[in-house]
Amino acid sequence: MALMAKVTIVPAREAKNRFGELLDSVQRQPVIITKKGRPVARMIAFVDRKRFEEVEDEIWAEKVRKVMKNPQFIGPKKSEEFMNRLRKKHARSQSRQ
Repeated sequence: MALMAKVTIVPAREAKNRFGELLDSVQRQPVIITKKGRPVARMIAFVDRKRFEEVEDEIWAEKVRKVMKNPQFIGPKKSEEFMNRLRKKHARSQSRQ
């Protein structure tokens, strides 16, 4: 079971006014910046970045290991066809806006 670190949550306007203070705070715990109550950014200490990337790499590696236990690949041709359908669908939705 993973332990959740404490996090400071700050509205964007307050983060703007307290930026220097938040730079100090982020050395102790991550800071989440919100806008209209929704998280929009995360600040982490630079020294935490390497550890964060290591954990993220391990998460992706675990996902790959799980898939490789029961691989169900569609192949390059079907994959390209699928991506083209998604691109067309996205283009249509963008043209309506």
